[in-house]
Amino acid sequence: MLHRRDFFRLTGASGASFLFAHAFGGCASDPTHMPPALPDDPMGRWWLSGNYAPVEDEIEAFDLEVEGALPPSLAGTLVRNGANPATGSSEHWFTGDGMLHGVRLEGGRALWYRNRYVQTRALQTGMADSLAASRANTSIKSHAGKLLALYEAGVPHEITPRELGTVGEYDFGGALRRPMTAHPKVDPVTGEMFFIGYAPFPPFLTYHVVDASGALVRSLEVPMDHGSMMHDFHITERYAVLFDLPIHFDLSRIAEGFPFRWAPEAGARFGLLPRDGTSADARWFEIGLCYMFHAFNAYETPSGRVVVEGCRLPDLWVDSASDASQTPTPWRWEIDLERGTVSEERLYDGSGDFPQIDERRVGREHRVAYALRFDETTGREVAPPNGITKLDRRSGRVEAWRAPRGEQPDEALFVPVDGDEAEDGGVVLSMIFDANRGRSCLGVFDATRLADGPVAKVWMPRRVPFGFHGVWLPA
Repeated sequence: MLHRRDFFRLTGASGASFLFAHAFGGCASDPTHMPPALPDDPMGRWWLSGNYAPVEDEIEAFDLEVEGALPPSLAGTLVRNGANPATGSSEHWFTGDGMLHGVRLEGGRALWYRNRYVQTRALQTGMADSLAASRANTSIKSHAGKLLALYEAGVPHEITPRELGTVGEYDFGGALRRPMTAHPKVDPVTGEMFFIGYAPFPPFLTYHVVDASGALVRSLEVPMDHGSMMHDFHITERYAVLFDLPIHFDLSRIAEGFPFRWAPEAGARFGLLPRDGTSADARWFEIGLCYMFHAFNAYETPSGRVVVEGCRLPDLWVDSASDASQTPTPWRWEIDLERGTVSEERLYDGSGDFPQIDERRVGREHRVAYALRFDETTGREVAPPNGITKLDRRSGRVEAWRAPRGEQPDEALFVPVDGDEAEDGGVVLSMIFDANRGRSCLGVFDATRLADGPVAKVWMPRRVPFGFHGVWLPA
């Protein structure tokens, strides 16, 4: 049995390659071109097969091939994080070692690409695959001059932006003694960063505030009688919005490498905690049974209601934690604080996940939302993204780029350019795997004409495995 002290110790909360270089840069229509064969896991684990499979080495390349034209004003670095098990094997997609992939754009050129493992204790000591070992593989966040690789079962790891090197575990000067969510939120007005941490032992949930200078100034235990997987949460101008949904810890499954279960008997609820309140001020509101990995945003209406928009699954991992066959639906919940009720409805037709907005609108009502769109699936494997969707919430218009055959995008980030204040006044960036070439490219889309497809493709020297989340670091 995993004891409480062991869990926090393991998470750090207490204290022949796949290098497909320019030789494979030929046109996909060339009949003599054969893309490299992709890995196929003999045990049928989809997260170790195809372009989900890990790459074997760390490389770098310079002066990358650009197809089309990059906006000259687009200057900065895209860094993506994802699971890349160093042993070549893992018991779940979520538990591979963290690997960062970075691309530097400047002056209409793509200056470099490099990939680096996050040097966690789990990687360095060769710890057995376990969710309890901090992998730093899920997302990456920049705040107050620190670039942090995140994994919600541990403390962050600080990263150097150019080299993608690992400085080490970062616990805010010893102030953080609990795990940190992979999805912190930064208030664009105050500059504060908010995050939560959850655990299988009391305190099950903790809420934290980091000021604009990067100091952890507040930690608050939120009363709960169980531990649930809170992969995401959100903020409004006055509240932290908590998602207590029915994926619960089940430590009897720790030996399986993924100690969670679907717990429909617990129901589903949202919590509102005043950003400057006490634990006694938390209010909970029941919602329809569901799970949600990711939310677009949350905000308050002029009448004082709280709106949450995210990507809803009717259930999750009912039979197996490796079952990723369902596709999320964009959804909208509206919380009436006076009546204590919640109304909910579909946000738009179609499926979608990995939602994004203009981060200048976090916690305030947004006009434009972006997400990956998905094919339906008939098996237990993850449904492949087949494009990118843009929703204009003001007009209700939905437009989408549909990926050509053989191409599959990853999370799409909106990046404002030229000081434009519009929520589509910029570009959308997505790492796209092209099975026709056996390589990946960074697709750069004009956000005002998303359906037209990329205005530029920056070709990587290899395939970049499908990952989780990324960040744009302006020059």
